[in-house]
Amino acid sequence: MDNRNLITALVIAALITLAATAAGCTTSTSPSPTPTPSSQMTSGNNTTFSSGAGFNITYPTALKVDTSNDPTTPVRIYIYLNPNSVIDGVNVWANSLSAGETLGSYVASQTANITKYPSYQQISNNTTTVSGQPAQTIVFQGLIPVQLNTSQTTANTTLKVMQTYVVNNNTGYVINYKAVPSDYNTYLAQAQRIMSSFVLT
Repeated sequence: MDNRNLITALVIAALITLAATAAGCTTSTSPSPTPTPSSQMTSGNNTTFSSGAGFNITYPTALKVDTSNDPTTPVRIYIYLNPNSVIDGVNVWANSLSAGETLGSYVASQTANITKYPSYQQISNNTTTVSGQPAQTIVFQGLIPVQLNTSQTTANTTLKVMQTYVVNNNTGYVINYKAVPSDYNTYLAQAQRIMSSFVLT
């Protein structure tokens, strides 16, 4: 598995969690959902990844992906959209939540650090639904620590990010598309198709 994308996503997730904890938010400190077997099924040009964390997502088979059942990381799958970049891609996080935690509190805890990114700019914030559950989609841009090479060195890089949040069965999910701004529109349609294929199971 190429760990560059997972480390990039983990840096973002760790910073968000750290900020939420420091701010006194009521996020669960328990690890991500206990891993259960995941599977992949290919039909024609598409592959569906079925995660033991309670979701399916479908992507073009030709794309490179990394998957994880590691309970210490919230990242369950990373789908690379740009063959020449480890940054542009769609990933899904799954976090265990306290009983009764709401979408609103989950979004607040997960976005606590986002607004602290240098040059942070919120572009949009909309309510929606995912698999019949209330969801929220935020698009923003800012300087984000990103691992750019296998030496695990990170650098602040300007990214444009779309994140959809949904809560189901005491698990919070983030369906995330990120890209450098010059690539964002190039891969947006494909990212949206992949993100819209996400279903709770």
